[in-house]
Amino acid sequence: MKNGYYLSTYLEINKIACLYDFGDRHDQNVSLWLKNDDMVTLVHYWELERLTGEKEHRRAFYDKEHVTTFLNGLLKKYDLALDDMVEIWGTPQIDTHDDYHSMREYPEITYHSISHLFSSLMMDTDIFKNEDILGLSVDAGPDQVVDKDSYNKYLYAGCVSIGGKLEIFPIASPGALWYAAAKHYRIKEGTLMALAYASKSVAYLPIESPIMTMNNDSSKALNYFNNLVQKIEEITPEDTGLLFNGFDPQFSQKENKIGMVMKCINQMSINIMEKNIGNILDKYKLNPQNTYLSLSGGFALNCPTNSHLMNKYRFKGFLAPPCVNDSGLSMGTALYSFYKKADHFSFRLSHAYYGDWDDSLDLFLESGKYKEYIMDISDYKDEQAIQDIIDSPVAWFNDRSEIGPRALANRSILADPRNLKSKERLNEIKQRQWWRPVAPIVLEEDAEQWFDNAYNSEFMLQLFSVTKSKVALLPAITHLDDTARVQTVNFQINADIYNLIKAFKDKTGIPMLCNTSLNDKGEPIINKIEEAFHFSLKKKIKVLYINKKRIVINNHLNYNHDTNTYRRIDTKLSEAVQEKQKKLINPMDVSKDILI
Repeated sequence: MKNGYYLSTYLEINKIACLYDFGDRHDQNVSLWLKNDDMVTLVHYWELERLTGEKEHRRAFYDKEHVTTFLNGLLKKYDLALDDMVEIWGTPQIDTHDDYHSMREYPEITYHSISHLFSSLMMDTDIFKNEDILGLSVDAGPDQVVDKDSYNKYLYAGCVSIGGKLEIFPIASPGALWYAAAKHYRIKEGTLMALAYASKSVAYLPIESPIMTMNNDSSKALNYFNNLVQKIEEITPEDTGLLFNGFDPQFSQKENKIGMVMKCINQMSINIMEKNIGNILDKYKLNPQNTYLSLSGGFALNCPTNSHLMNKYRFKGFLAPPCVNDSGLSMGTALYSFYKKADHFSFRLSHAYYGDWDDSLDLFLESGKYKEYIMDISDYKDEQAIQDIIDSPVAWFNDRSEIGPRALANRSILADPRNLKSKERLNEIKQRQWWRPVAPIVLEEDAEQWFDNAYNSEFMLQLFSVTKSKVALLPAITHLDDTARVQTVNFQINADIYNLIKAFKDKTGIPMLCNTSLNDKGEPIINKIEEAFHFSLKKKIKVLYINKKRIVINNHLNYNHDTNTYRRIDTKLSEAVQEKQKKLINPMDVSKDILI
């Protein structure tokens, strides 16, 4: 492979989908890579939802010209254009080669799943070359943009790599169960998972044999889910002690029943994952204590299951990128391409901060647009920041944004973990249910003293129990079952947040802060300075930290957030063009549902 820039894209070009605001690919993303001899570097990672403001951005582009204009706009930051790329991968019509995908090497397994697999498998090529890895790509199902026959294949991929010698094979995934639940309840998978662990209601149902669905026949998973819902919906208070342990009074009867269903779904999911892992360990005679567990796909966001598997099998280490769901597929596409096409290459995903940066604070302030709301501006000081956090949650916007669906302390709201009011205020800001957990970010060197069986969790993909003696000290981050979804940090990963937490520890004895994403309900994580101001005024947050500047704002009640909106990149066609093209492409006015 030649030295130079490579572009990996997880996008879609489809005229009908663009005109009617849908698409086969969601969480679309783009990544820019630089190859210099054997060294491969990730230069920039763009998630479209952060640019357009459309959560889980799934709208297709209209045509090649439309997407070319968009991509050239992104690359302009580096004085580059599509013509400067050595190769472009991932999206038909703009890809420059047809040898980047896996359909020749693995014709029976979906390319979507292979891409997921490589996003975690190759995130540290030194580990890949020198260690044993057991990899599982587990999500709900594939897209069909490149691999148009994907639903006639095995949907989920597993692998074993022994010192770089790789074997890939089909596995089963719990994803279909979670997809069925999210669709049935119209609640996101993360919220369903949180409710399962919050409510104490438990149905007395036998543990089922794992549902090992590997292809498009999800009927067993759907039948299991429907039967489960029916059984639990029929439960009444009179069944206490017989069919279940009683309704948890902290929750409504509906919430309790959903929680009971999701406890069963989660146990079935664990059974499926254990069956996958057990089969692989037996077949390849692997010792888990000498083997890394690599997980990818949307199900790998399930922190309780990740930690259960790590604790049960005692794997040597855990491999998964922060963009472990479909937001990581341009990464997987690129890493598979380098693996397939380069004789040798070295790469390490050393942190999560490959997203956009916004250093336009001076220009923004000079514009005077928010002048009436700004009370004071000063340089960052640890002592002041700590006091601000103790007083009330603060908006924290610093350096480059993290990639993936979780805030990892560069686009965050930070708060005091010692105060239950912090959790209440954060859930008020985020419009979340009272029982929704708030994650802690903890100094890496202190994690084991505060969380049982803790280990590094820099991308917030693990769940640990709070040490019993510490539970009362941490009411804001402790779930109702005394667990927490933990992010660990060290100085090398993020010096600014590390120093802030270290200073907080020196003052309070607590080596962590509450950390939740800087965004409103149903919106992507904030990407621009003006978005941070808009959000803070809307949510009555008093102090913002923007790239090490402390900004105090007031007059929140005077802010009309319905009209003072910030500008994002718009990938929609104009209304006039849309109407014209709809008449040409869809003259019979077929409905959107049928088109989808």
